[in-house]
Amino acid sequence: MPERARECGIVTLADAKYAPGVDMLCRSVRESLDLPVACFDLGLGERMAAWLCERHPSLRILPMPDHDDLRSVRSAFESAGPLAKPGKRVWPIWACPFLIQASPFARTLWIDADIVVLRDLAGLVAHLEDGPILTPENFAPKVTPNKPELYRLLPIQRPFDPLEPRLNAGVSGWDHARAEDRGLLEAYCHAVRAACRDRRVADAISWWDQGALIWAVQQCGLEHRMLRTTAWNLCIRNTRAMGAAIGWDDSTLGRLRELVPEGNLLHWNGTAPPWPIQP
Repeated sequence: MPERARECGIVTLADAKYAPGVDMLCRSVRESLDLPVACFDLGLGERMAAWLCERHPSLRILPMPDHDDLRSVRSAFESAGPLAKPGKRVWPIWACPFLIQASPFARTLWIDADIVVLRDLAGLVAHLEDGPILTPENFAPKVTPNKPELYRLLPIQRPFDPLEPRLNAGVSGWDHARAEDRGLLEAYCHAVRAACRDRRVADAISWWDQGALIWAVQQCGLEHRMLRTTAWNLCIRNTRAMGAAIGWDDSTLGRLRELVPEGNLLHWNGTAPPWPIQP
């Protein structure tokens, strides 16, 4: 287990193509609630990492963990085809639960690098007081559930609804000192390990690690931990900001806050990020 700082912090993952997202995420966090941010380095490069840390003193760049689970994930999924979303690869998505396990913080908010905080980050932290945080899928909820075959390959020994919860793994919250959170995180890791070993499991899991987290929630009986509002992980396609000329500069966050008064965290899931992605 990593040695953890006592505070709550944010963990994310990025390479050089998603460095602009990390930059804006850090700025948006600082403007709402100045939590420390740790970014696992998927290939930022020394110059970009130094630039980010110079701009954001509370940011830490961390090396990817070096252990068997990460090696298994990379071996199993590195050759998987590219995603439709520009600049993203498949294997790092599967690695998410192991990065949460490696968090340097006692309480961890996982926030994807294509998310910005618009307001009230303290409100999200407050939800962590009584259990793990799970946020609803609002881009494609109809195709979020896992395939029935998954539950034949990885049976769950409790009554549950295989169609619920319809969550999005881009935002989640974890208290590493709480047994409930540790059990959920270990179940999340277990599903990904099973996917690495058995291609049938991987094919039955929907949306990569997201479906693995859904299985873990069902396994642990924590469906009630889903937040009831989309405000904490709001897909940009459901807002007035979709298609708007927001740029990616010092005034971007102000424009987004005006366009999206109903959201607290805004996510470019299922949508190309607003900064240019170089091939």
